[in-house]
Amino acid sequence: MPERKIWELKNQTVCSILGLTYNDRELGDLFKRLKLDCNSVTAYEMHGGLVQACSSQNKTSKQLDRILKDRFERYRKDIERIPQEEIYRHIEDGGSGNGTDIPIPALIWFAVRNQREDADAIEAAVFAATHMHEHRASRLYGELRRTLPCGVPENILIGLKDASKTNEKLRTKCNRLERKREQLKSEIESVREDRLRISAALEEEKRLNRGLVSDLEGLGGEDTLNQTENLKKEIDFLTSEVKRLTDELLSRDRRILDLSDDVKSGELAEIGHRPEPDIMGEGAGADLNGARVAYIGGVESLMPYYRDAIESVGGTFCYHCGRCIQGRKEIETIVDGIDMVFCPVDINSHNACKYVKKACKMRDKPCHFLRSSSLSMLIRELGNHAGK
Repeated sequence: MPERKIWELKNQTVCSILGLTYNDRELGDLFKRLKLDCNSVTAYEMHGGLVQACSSQNKTSKQLDRILKDRFERYRKDIERIPQEEIYRHIEDGGSGNGTDIPIPALIWFAVRNQREDADAIEAAVFAATHMHEHRASRLYGELRRTLPCGVPENILIGLKDASKTNEKLRTKCNRLERKREQLKSEIESVREDRLRISAALEEEKRLNRGLVSDLEGLGGEDTLNQTENLKKEIDFLTSEVKRLTDELLSRDRRILDLSDDVKSGELAEIGHRPEPDIMGEGAGADLNGARVAYIGGVESLMPYYRDAIESVGGTFCYHCGRCIQGRKEIETIVDGIDMVFCPVDINSHNACKYVKKACKMRDKPCHFLRSSSLSMLIRELGNHAGK
């Protein structure tokens, strides 16, 4: 359907559209955009000048027609749901009918825009509805001026906008506090459950303590404690003896290494002594070429010397004490990452030896079980490995 241009509308219609669309500041901006002189001109004079310019087809009215069309285009889809002859009823309702939120100037623009036979009747109905709104607004403005302490009704809108923003912020804070409240409720419930579990655990602990006291009294009371202390002292003594023997073994291995060095230099041969077997010589020719070697079990205090012996022949050392706390999975993980295994059987658990053997067999990894945890046995086995 053809559209009417702004210069084809009645002056009172154009006056209503412009007056409801632009405030005083926007009128000044519009004048500058249209390149009209707004110096020393009041808002009423600018408004009247625009209405007068739109009474005929000219450059200013064409530009203004295009500007208003672009401004109200966003409301077209909502307007199309309303019959044109019924739009003035929505103007009477203030533009809030039919679930829409369309400003009154946009309703007027689309109501009188289409070229129809009853266009004049529609325009008259629209003007009547708009005119009554103007009277109501004027009366309200007067009442507000008399009632408000500052006498400036425009400040109400500013205050309402500020209050709306403040209300929105408060609503956001309330929602955040509500979420925190729910979170705290959940945490309180969790704390309550933890407290109940702790109370139950304490009661169980008290029960066990009472049972232990009863058992202790049945076993002899303080005499049992004295026996326990004696056993602890005996364990400490045996531990110190094991450490002393370990140190002796380490000292012996060091002497063997020194003797092997003397044999290689020929010093013992010159004074007529028969040398001990060349233990270091047995491993001197070994070359592991960076192979990853695991030593499982043995004397933990000798671990640095096991490392030196393996790394001296080009191997990468990996050590495990032989205690399988996590079961065979722990041994399998070690075997997966190495190339060969040395496992002494004298100081090692039966389970560790069994897990090592099975894991190496399944993964086709060479495994050397040693009769002794001594350093000399490891060096000798490295030499045997090089010979093979």
